[in-house]
Amino acid sequence: MTASAIPMGFAIGALGLAVVGGPAFCQDYPHDLKTKNPKAFRAWQGVAPREYLKQDWIGSLSGVAGPMQSVTMQGRAFYYGSVCIPHDCGGNFVAFLIARDGSSASGALSSKTLGVPRRYFGAPDAEARRRLAEKLAE
Repeated sequence: MTASAIPMGFAIGALGLAVVGGPAFCQDYPHDLKTKNPKAFRAWQGVAPREYLKQDWIGSLSGVAGPMQSVTMQGRAFYYGSVCIPHDCGGNFVAFLIARDGSSASGALSSKTLGVPRRYFGAPDAEARRRLAEKLAE
């Protein structure tokens, strides 16, 4: 093996790790829930306010969003993130905590466009309210 083959082999191995296990290739977005975890998606739709379900960015989490985070609260894993209304993100966000097993969900809505200063839904406890408020403030 030549000296120049070692760095190349190392680079190829590192690239393989990045492709297989790199976070950029394993991230889920809120709009993915409907197909990737229908039970969790149904939990969300079960708590989202009925009057806002027809707003895709709320009811289907199909607005502008980054990848969801995973948080653990009281020993349970949750999807955690926020979505904003397309083309009008300023002051129009919905934040969510959705149990990965689909057993519960909660959210917070703050929307200038819809005239909602802040509204919690589901049954968020104090920790969940804190996290939802933090996500709305980002």
